[in-house]
Amino acid sequence: MSTDQPARYPSTEAVITAEAPDVPSFLFSHNEVAKSAAAFRDGIDALLTYAVKANPATFLLEALHQNGVKAFDVASTNEMEVLTSVIPDAVMHYNNPIRTRREIETAYHQYGVRSYVVDHADELKQLAETIPASKDVEITIRFKAGRTRRAYDFGTKFGILEAGAIELAAEAKRLGFSVGLCFHVGSQCEEDYAYVRHIACASRIAKAAKLDLTRLNVGGGFPARYPSSAAPPLSRYFESINGAVKSNFGDSKPPLIMEPGRRLAASSTSVLLRVKHQRNGMSIYLNDGVYGALMEVKFMPILPPVRVWRDGKVVQGEVSAFTVFGPTCDSYDSLPRPFPLPEAIREDDWVEFGQMGAYSQASTTSFNGFATRNTYFVDEILV
Repeated sequence: MSTDQPARYPSTEAVITAEAPDVPSFLFSHNEVAKSAAAFRDGIDALLTYAVKANPATFLLEALHQNGVKAFDVASTNEMEVLTSVIPDAVMHYNNPIRTRREIETAYHQYGVRSYVVDHADELKQLAETIPASKDVEITIRFKAGRTRRAYDFGTKFGILEAGAIELAAEAKRLGFSVGLCFHVGSQCEEDYAYVRHIACASRIAKAAKLDLTRLNVGGGFPARYPSSAAPPLSRYFESINGAVKSNFGDSKPPLIMEPGRRLAASSTSVLLRVKHQRNGMSIYLNDGVYGALMEVKFMPILPPVRVWRDGKVVQGEVSAFTVFGPTCDSYDSLPRPFPLPEAIREDDWVEFGQMGAYSQASTTSFNGFATRNTYFVDEILV
């Protein structure tokens, strides 16, 4: 089945009955994209953007655009090319602060990018020497305000501390750019107070640098709904963000931007894999693993929902903890924690992992020759 024109089915059961896929398959649901986008659009007054890195599949980008996502967080000129191939008028924010001058020139002249993140004085100098300073160009200072508990932390690689952010923002203003602020609390953040802490820091930076902020970008980090997650509901995050902005900025509230990746993409896709081997009721070997769609399950403390299929039906019965291996000849190709699966699981069953729309398609490789993966459009999938 071509991944360019996926077949459409009402359910996972229908895919298995009609196709009996023998290679790893992504099951993509437009319905779930609509629900995810609506949760943000209806929940908070902010420009909703999408972090393309989470999943650059063109059909997902199109579906998000159709559901009100008009701006996109891009990290490379390749992402810009993919995005504009399907959404020519997409607004792009170049939020990867590590860029060459050639990449900046391409972004500015070829793709019309007018929003750039920096977190170091050398990056600001590089931009100022490459593109003309103008109020039409937004320089967003990425700052950090301490580590966030229960999240995949980005602070070791990105973000400048408060004092440095004040100096950097003041310099960007002096050069003649419009100036905004942004932060990212870390992927799969289960602590809504992390946003409160960073918004308070943003207010201090703006006041000290005498800024009239163009926008405040509160980043992503909003957690997907994994069974292993202890995160509060999305509405709690919105309440915390709105309350923090009001208490710290008052009547001078800046326009807000959000750039979720995982939370917009995760529920859009489940992954359907097939059992190659079951050993001693203790372990199973699947036709994809950490060199493919399950890479993030290896590195992140997440446990996606799972169900097992046979003959078009969900396998029931007693459940045991199974060690899960991928198909490659590499012992690294295993999941870091056991998965609860039916004891009756056997060769040729299918295992469906839900909430896999984020970072699964973006991280696949062809290691050991396991390169073929199908895509199907499916109305109802595991979430």
